[in-house]
Amino acid sequence: MLEAIREHAQGWIAKIILGLIALTFAVWGVDWYFQGSAQGKPAAVVNDAEISERDFLQALQQQQEAAGINSSQSEQFKDLRQQVIEQLVNTQLLQEAAAGAGLTVTNEQLNAVLGSLEPFQDNGAFSEAKLDNWLRSRGMSRPQFIGMLRQDVLLRQLQFAVGEGSLVPAQRAAMLGKLLSQQREVQEAVFDIQAYLNTIRIDDAAVEKEYAAHKQDYATSAQVHVQYLVLSPDSLKGQINVTESDAKQFYEANRARYQEPEQRRASHILIRLQGSGPQAMEKARAQAKDLLNQLRAAPDRFAELAGKHSQDPLSAAQGGDLGSFTRDTMVKPFADTVFGMKVGDTSDLVETEFGLHIIRLTGITPGAKLGFDVVKGEIMEELTGQAAQRHFAEAAERFSNLVYEQPDSLEPAAKEFKLAVQDAGWVARKPSQPGIMGNERLLDALFAEEVLRKKQNTEAIEVAANTLVAAHVLEHRPEGLRPLAEVAAEIRLKLTAEAARRKAVTEGEAALKAARAGQAPAGMGAPMTVSRMKPLNMTPDALKAVFRASVEKMPQYVGLESREGYRLYRINKMTPAEVAGDQVQMIRRDLLRLAAQEEFRAYLDHARANAKISINQEVVAQKSE
Repeated sequence: MLEAIREHAQGWIAKIILGLIALTFAVWGVDWYFQGSAQGKPAAVVNDAEISERDFLQALQQQQEAAGINSSQSEQFKDLRQQVIEQLVNTQLLQEAAAGAGLTVTNEQLNAVLGSLEPFQDNGAFSEAKLDNWLRSRGMSRPQFIGMLRQDVLLRQLQFAVGEGSLVPAQRAAMLGKLLSQQREVQEAVFDIQAYLNTIRIDDAAVEKEYAAHKQDYATSAQVHVQYLVLSPDSLKGQINVTESDAKQFYEANRARYQEPEQRRASHILIRLQGSGPQAMEKARAQAKDLLNQLRAAPDRFAELAGKHSQDPLSAAQGGDLGSFTRDTMVKPFADTVFGMKVGDTSDLVETEFGLHIIRLTGITPGAKLGFDVVKGEIMEELTGQAAQRHFAEAAERFSNLVYEQPDSLEPAAKEFKLAVQDAGWVARKPSQPGIMGNERLLDALFAEEVLRKKQNTEAIEVAANTLVAAHVLEHRPEGLRPLAEVAAEIRLKLTAEAARRKAVTEGEAALKAARAGQAPAGMGAPMTVSRMKPLNMTPDALKAVFRASVEKMPQYVGLESREGYRLYRINKMTPAEVAGDQVQMIRRDLLRLAAQEEFRAYLDHARANAKISINQEVVAQKSE
């Protein structure tokens, strides 16, 4: 463990211990909380709970953007798809575990967490305005956010509950502190291959022998020099002419589309079900009914009762106010009720998947008409896209026929459809390469015998939705072997480096043996003081060797092979460390976190081993066209 800690060092030990697994709510789409899972084939089933394809794709998109992975054809993206579904499965398992353990999140806990979040603070205090701005910038409502926050706090509670039993004795932390801070004064002698290169001579026979023994290293894959055409709606947009008059006519015919949706502002009191089954519902309904009766007797007490009794802490702090929202923001029973009310009305009890609501409508903002000048560019782009799509549908068959009927060149098709002939250069048969030339169907066509032998066009191949590609092979380099004359210099350099390294290692090992016999080695550098936390320019392997050496008798010598040759170290002295009490406590806390992390990983592994998990690889691993 000591080695693992040192190798991750970046400053003091607090920076080198891994924190608990972060199960942030960012992995979930922002609309899962109010809209629930979409219907359709699930991406995975965990016990009896489904993870929908939509939830998976939303999480994948967010993770892809966060990781900066642009190509949906890359190996990185394929790995990310699997990572995301595993993350969602783990989160579902932990949610079930938290529910089974009876863990809950109180309003006080949520308020404390909310108040501590830096994005919502102004001069160290919680800022309602900052929260509102943050929610608006993400198109998120307060209930959505509080639901996501509640899940995050709940899962962190589970992490704490699992790991809190970890024990780390103070003596162990003190010992680790001493080992981390212990210093050793060392000198280094380097036997570098560069010093031996000029002493090595490689004859032609050695080069020929290496070539004969490793011919596979000098093999070349088949390659083709390719030109190609792309027919797609995008490639045809430049040929489309949409006038302002066309856009105006479309605007007039579709006025309803260019009106901002009506928004309503409401307050609510939420009573959650504490548990499951008829008794839990009966208890929640009795509490909600009592509050509703109090409101009917004293309507002006809505904000007061919401603040005291609503189990939506974020809105409760605002007297139940949810702010303004559109109809599609809320789950259907809630939205249907709100958008059927008049300002000032108070609803009966409304049941949703989150509990029982009492709702009061406090305001209506009618939809606003968007003027033509505001949406003109959007309309012209849409009409251009529609026309290009129609043009593509009409042209696709003619394009396919033309590249087939005139197989000796792409120029006739390029001229008729006003497309540019593009040059892909030399293309190897590697499906993993980026872009169009990585498409397996296209590669199969390019390396088909008839295309290679007759130098004819490939058929028009659909490489993505509404994207046809026809290609033409200009030249072909068959699979083969680079001639010895071409690679002889490369082989000679390789053999020279290998021989120089062997010589450096031999002389280094001889110097180490002589030093241990009492003969001081030449070429030692200036003394330097290193520790496990401050290795200076020593490699991890060198540092391990130095600190593994016995210090009972000085000097001590250690040596090791390196990529550059050989390194010999003389250890002159060891300086014991004095570790302050507060540093010991810091180390102990970090070791506790590390132990808790391992406990939690073991807990999650156990949960997975005992769960029924079915991952739909058809959804998860499907290729992005």
